[in-house]
Amino acid sequence: MAMQTIVHTDRDFRELLHKHSLKSTPQRLAILRLIQKNGHIGVKEIYAHIRKLHPSISLATVYENIATLSEADILREIKPPNQKQKYELASDKHIHVSCEKCGKLQDVYVDAKDLLDKCMDKSGYRLFDVSAVCIGVCDTCATEVDQ
Repeated sequence: MAMQTIVHTDRDFRELLHKHSLKSTPQRLAILRLIQKNGHIGVKEIYAHIRKLHPSISLATVYENIATLSEADILREIKPPNQKQKYELASDKHIHVSCEKCGKLQDVYVDAKDLLDKCMDKSGYRLFDVSAVCIGVCDTCATEVDQ
């Protein structure tokens, strides 16, 4: 089930940062724009792109900003198996599918209520969210294998 992607403007990002009592710095705005454009991206890739816009930025500053934005629930960390963690804008709830061959990571929108209910029944926990990465092979890699 596909969801419509929300495109945020710089003004939206400034308001979001302000709502979380964070300063709207050029570096933070650049990080948010980049993540919005790429969907899922790792810290080193973020650093490589941001450094072109802000040559004086350090890798430590990028890590600090990512941590701050994650703690404020503006970014969400994704940990695909056998890959470095990636980040996305924290918006609507969804799970991820990951290709074990090429590393492609994609959003999948499914109703997780059933899964949460079953996990609550079996564990006794009160659950409110799902963080899941399903692993398989994407269509492109599957086609290459079939040839």
